[in-house]
Amino acid sequence: MKLYLGPYRLAWDLQNQYGLRISPSTVRRVKRAIMNERHPPPAAPIWRFYERNHPHSLWHGDFFEKVRLTDEDRTAYQLTLMDDYSRAYVYCDLLREPTMNDTIRAMIAAMRKYQTIPKGIVFDNGSPFKGYLLSAFCSNLGIRLIHSSVRHPQTNGKLERAFRDDRREYYDQFNEWIFDELRQGLPEYVRYRNEVRGHYALEGKPSTTRLQNQNWFALPSVLDSLESYARHPLGSTKVDWNCCIRVLGRNGYIPKLRYGQRVSLTETLDGLEGETEDGRVYLLRNYRKYRRPSWLRDELPFCFNFEEYSEGHCPRIAVA
Repeated sequence: MKLYLGPYRLAWDLQNQYGLRISPSTVRRVKRAIMNERHPPPAAPIWRFYERNHPHSLWHGDFFEKVRLTDEDRTAYQLTLMDDYSRAYVYCDLLREPTMNDTIRAMIAAMRKYQTIPKGIVFDNGSPFKGYLLSAFCSNLGIRLIHSSVRHPQTNGKLERAFRDDRREYYDQFNEWIFDELRQGLPEYVRYRNEVRGHYALEGKPSTTRLQNQNWFALPSVLDSLESYARHPLGSTKVDWNCCIRVLGRNGYIPKLRYGQRVSLTETLDGLEGETEDGRVYLLRNYRKYRRPSWLRDELPFCFNFEEYSEGHCPRIAVA
């Protein structure tokens, strides 16, 4: 049989050559059966379902990106951190332009609220979830940073499923999606979702019933200084003849610099930190804003001016 022919051609050939009157639909079914026998389809993937055994063993983080604001004609992003064991939202907020710093600050807020340090956290490969500063923050705190496989949202399937409920149970209850109104009502919805709403995986119980199983708490001294763990050393640079350093192709001015002196640079949550050899610390705020690609970056200023950075403003730690 000429299987490379279509069902109509095959039906006509059988009728003209052998006198067999067979409908094209029957020919199509027979042809499909023969092709499946010769070339069997691949086996269906076997999905592995997993669940941690303790609260805060693993968090899932992602953005719900289907919130199109009515009054601003732009998309808002719901940044959510969910505990794998309890299905509780440990953090949830609505943002206009999320960044990696927002991700770190969300983790800090959740850790302080629940007085814990998660053992691991799963993100996708979006830019707010990748970067040296986020990796350093997790590494310094002993958190395992996990990124899901590209084009494999099933890794974060629990949170993806939760977003479908958020759309139906929260966002669809508004006639218009106004940023301030949505953000104002979000904490009450999260409280309902964590404390009242039953979950199928929990046999109809709310998330708080499992959150109460928490038996490990972080030290207050660690929780009070979480920002200081977000530090990524960038090396050191030498002061030019004009008594300034080079930052992003521009001059960076720090008071009292001398020619030939070396300045150690460190990326932090607040910006780019510069420490001179005599121990003075200065800060360039909004550093990550200027690090965007050139075709997305606003016109850089002619020069950068570092401001004095006091130790009391943000305590620093020594990390490996």
